[in-house]
Amino acid sequence: MASKRILFVANTAWSMYNFRMGLMKTLLQKGFTVLVAAPHDHYFDKMEAVGIKMIALEKLQASSANPFKEWGFYNELAAVYKRYRPDLIFHYTIKPNIYGVLAAKRLNIPAVAVTTGLGYVFTNNNMVSLVGRWLYRYALPKAETVWFLNREDLATFQAHIGLQPQKTLLLPGEGIDTQAFTRRSTIDFTETVFLFTGRMLFEKGVEILVSSVKQLKARGYGFTCLLLGFLDVKNPSAVPRERLMQWQNEGLITYLGSTDDVKPYLEKANCFVFPSYYSEGVPKSLLEAACMEMPIITTDNVGCRDVVEHGRTGLIAEPKCVASLTEKMEQFLNLSTDQKMQMGLAARKKVEVGFGEDQVIAIYLQQIRKVLKIDDVGV
Repeated sequence: MASKRILFVANTAWSMYNFRMGLMKTLLQKGFTVLVAAPHDHYFDKMEAVGIKMIALEKLQASSANPFKEWGFYNELAAVYKRYRPDLIFHYTIKPNIYGVLAAKRLNIPAVAVTTGLGYVFTNNNMVSLVGRWLYRYALPKAETVWFLNREDLATFQAHIGLQPQKTLLLPGEGIDTQAFTRRSTIDFTETVFLFTGRMLFEKGVEILVSSVKQLKARGYGFTCLLLGFLDVKNPSAVPRERLMQWQNEGLITYLGSTDDVKPYLEKANCFVFPSYYSEGVPKSLLEAACMEMPIITTDNVGCRDVVEHGRTGLIAEPKCVASLTEKMEQFLNLSTDQKMQMGLAARKKVEVGFGEDQVIAIYLQQIRKVLKIDDVGV
């Protein structure tokens, strides 16, 4: 039997490499042909090196609302699907979910839409978001299934888009390789080292974190705060480089740049702080930190509260509230070493039980078997 072709369509190759590499390697090992369509970046070479066929998308513009450009992206996807004739397509994020599903339906190719967060369609009430919701209502019923990373996003789509329950599936986040993210030595709580990893966006709570750091240092607390992640991202919520450098010059934070391997930085820290009010799916950064036995301070925000249990695996603050985050960080600073240690151990256990990558991959394989009507996922 010819190898089945599975195509993944995303708005960045970076996201495929960082969130779904384990899944794609598993599919390759089982004999599938794996293709990824995304705008070109330096992650193309990394994925091609393991045998993934990369397809560069040129017409995907995440922030554009120009109907002519949207039509161009739809036609580009249709041309890709017609050329490569995949047996099944997985789509991620808003525009691939909408236009990709429609293009796949036109060519009678089964497609799955995976929502990785609510995005601007549900966080705004302007004309663009209203059109986005209408497009969702039109496109998503044409997918085989629509997948969600948390129950709240699922409930929102069912309420506003009218998806039928039999069309939906709930994933335990993107999953994480709990063996790869294992602390090599006992965590050291001698000096508190707070760490934030993620894109440098205001919506991720970066400025709120810095404001809390400033208040705590004014109260006489001694600690370090490290920021790791992409700067200069193309996003209206991006923190300007000048602002970040100012915070660093004031001695509030240390900016570490960006990396493809976060584990060494997680080894050096002992509390993960993620005060996001962004529309998260299930933040992988929280899963990574928890796996490394780190207590977590995050917000009562969709996706974030799925990972952290207040008082047991970490502390939860109010979103967009400097006073609340400051209170929780101060509370952590005053915990005993044993209390911090127990939080970290409980955090890892929670991820092992509910968010392991093997669980997510098993769901993908089950659904691939169902859609393609094959007895086993090995081909």
